[in-house]
Amino acid sequence: MTQLKRRTVIGGLGATALTAPFLGRAAWAQSGDPIRIGVVTALSGPQEFIGSFVLNGCKIAVDQINAQGGVMGRELVLETRDSRANPADATAAARELIGLGAHLQIGTISSAVALAMGPLMEQEGGVVITCGAGSEKINHENYNRHVFRPGDGPYMRMRAQAQLMAERQPEVTSWTGIVPDHEYGRTTWAVFVDGLLEFYPQFAGVEPEIIDPIIVPYGAGDYRSFITQAARTPAKGIYNSTYGGDSVTLFQQAKPYRLFEDRILMDSANEFIVAGALGAQTPPHWTGIHWYHETNKGNEMSDQLYADYVELTGDTTPMGWLAEAHSGIYAYAKAIEKAGSADTEAVISGLKGLTWQTVTGERTMRAEDNQAIKDVELIYIEPKPDTEKGYAVTDYVKVDGNTVIEPASPGEAVQLRTAN
Repeated sequence: MTQLKRRTVIGGLGATALTAPFLGRAAWAQSGDPIRIGVVTALSGPQEFIGSFVLNGCKIAVDQINAQGGVMGRELVLETRDSRANPADATAAARELIGLGAHLQIGTISSAVALAMGPLMEQEGGVVITCGAGSEKINHENYNRHVFRPGDGPYMRMRAQAQLMAERQPEVTSWTGIVPDHEYGRTTWAVFVDGLLEFYPQFAGVEPEIIDPIIVPYGAGDYRSFITQAARTPAKGIYNSTYGGDSVTLFQQAKPYRLFEDRILMDSANEFIVAGALGAQTPPHWTGIHWYHETNKGNEMSDQLYADYVELTGDTTPMGWLAEAHSGIYAYAKAIEKAGSADTEAVISGLKGLTWQTVTGERTMRAEDNQAIKDVELIYIEPKPDTEKGYAVTDYVKVDGNTVIEPASPGEAVQLRTAN
């Protein structure tokens, strides 16, 4: 039986990859030179705002680690490139960085980019740590031993969201989704449905009604016809997995239709994106977040990250990608210390099975599929016109990651329940 914990604060490489360039890079990795870490993330385009959190998280972690003497006496140095959230641009940048000595890389936030990175890293002798890429294929059918996810995977988060709804909203038994027609959208809806089908019978004692989702194109500027479709369904719960500016447009256009006024809205992962854009016009909703500093108050690493971020940017509302990048850099540092080397194979060995402290508490990287076991965090946002930002977080929960993670099955598709 899974449990929700509110305000829980927690303080052999394939033969084909043994290319000559790979072996050359292993040699210089043993020197006393600085350890170069490549940051390949979106620094322009629609996902730039996420990439900026990733880059700042890396910078803060590197500064903290270097201030404490570096890793095995070696300084960490960042080399940054813009992925534009595009697989072709990202892999070209990653290859260039490996050529410059940055074979340890971090920053991938797009699922498509993360899936493209595996074969490249295997061929070129690199390692990449993702910072929020959501496809379940990363640790299943497209598993690659050179790719690691230190954060919550989609299976964990979406099932935690479904569990929360079954426990908090047992009367909301009919659900539909507003789902973008791409890898992330299809993944999140499928896993959320799997969770509804497991947890509603368990906690509410009823079988939920699953209504076909509304599939929307990525980057649509006009969602009104889709909003009308959703409003016509009998669903009392709506799951949204549109993202960023798309969600802002969707939520704004939904207001005249009162789509969310008498329905429960569960948002997959927009964190403060929608609330920050709409302020007092944002609808009440739950959303997934990689890290919320108030949930983790009392965790020294979390408190320090928040303080350093505010000092660096002046912004008092950091989003979770900051913490994913911060945790990823610390994972590299601990893995190098554990293995005694920054060589690619040593770092892979060091990351597998690694347990390390982060801003959300202790995490463990499963050796079988490179997926971290991490608690899932969710927040409830409501409009508050009398506040400076126009909204406020009025509730938050942490779900024990051990209770919602799937069994490791690298190379195999995850098995999900489907509605009849």
